[in-house]
Amino acid sequence: MRTHASTEQLLNEAEHGQRCAIGTTDLQRKALRRRTQAALLISPYRNLYARVEYWNTLTPIQRHLHIARALSLMHPNWIFAGLTAACAYDLDHSYALHHSMIICIASAYSPSPHQSRQLKRIYMRNVNHTRTSSIPVTDIHRTLIDCATLFPFADALPMFDSAARKGVSIVGLPDRCRTLGIDSANVTALCTYTDPLSENGGESFARATIIQLGFVVPRLQRPFANPANPSAPLRADFTWELPGGVIIVAEFDGMGKYVMTDTKRSSIQAKVHAEREREDQLKSQGVTTIVRFEFEDLTHPERLERKLLQAGVPKRQ
Repeated sequence: MRTHASTEQLLNEAEHGQRCAIGTTDLQRKALRRRTQAALLISPYRNLYARVEYWNTLTPIQRHLHIARALSLMHPNWIFAGLTAACAYDLDHSYALHHSMIICIASAYSPSPHQSRQLKRIYMRNVNHTRTSSIPVTDIHRTLIDCATLFPFADALPMFDSAARKGVSIVGLPDRCRTLGIDSANVTALCTYTDPLSENGGESFARATIIQLGFVVPRLQRPFANPANPSAPLRADFTWELPGGVIIVAEFDGMGKYVMTDTKRSSIQAKVHAEREREDQLKSQGVTTIVRFEFEDLTHPERLERKLLQAGVPKRQ
């Protein structure tokens, strides 16, 4: 296919602005559609385009924001909300929430049955908004409320932990829900369990699963002495301290800890050796039991439940 300088410039400018390209004239739209049919471009949203090789380098969150920035140029009055706003605020959440790539906006009108399947309108009478990641979004508190309404507890807790870690106060969110006429049950539960000590979304999701399984809420990031480097204490992901001096530590290995591209057997063995040393150091400081679990245990929570019960972690009364 022949290269058209104007089309290439359109795509270059879009990539520079970290957004999708927009066809603003019939000629541009036809040129972009031809390249899409030739599998040179991808069209993730109506009349929005990106080079395939460029698009493949982006994470689902980056792709979401590329679409939102382009739509913001097309619809300058739109205020983005829900998951789109969460992306703009860089709140931790699972990539799985982007499987259908739905853009969320605030709307003074109830959703129409004829609206685009890729556009979700969240009704709100008054919209307090700010600008971040180059798009206008609902304020952080309204964003958290909407995400708590849209997603289950385990998917929303990483967002709440992330916001708290950034210094956002969540005090008063349940009251704001009641003022807005929004069910506050999930928001109240999320505010109860939010902990800024959670280091990342994976740990937050793991803790949410532990909570939903009915276990006593663990202490996060408890420090232990590190003889090899006293200025950098060891920190345990999850700790339970029980009567009689029993200390249980749970370590979340996360996804792909041992399976990495270009990882040699020697480096895997080094990681295993380092973990054994870490376990020996923890046990020398009174840790009774160490249980390790992986992301796959979270997708099969009965496995995690079995591991924690065998380790002696108690359930809430």
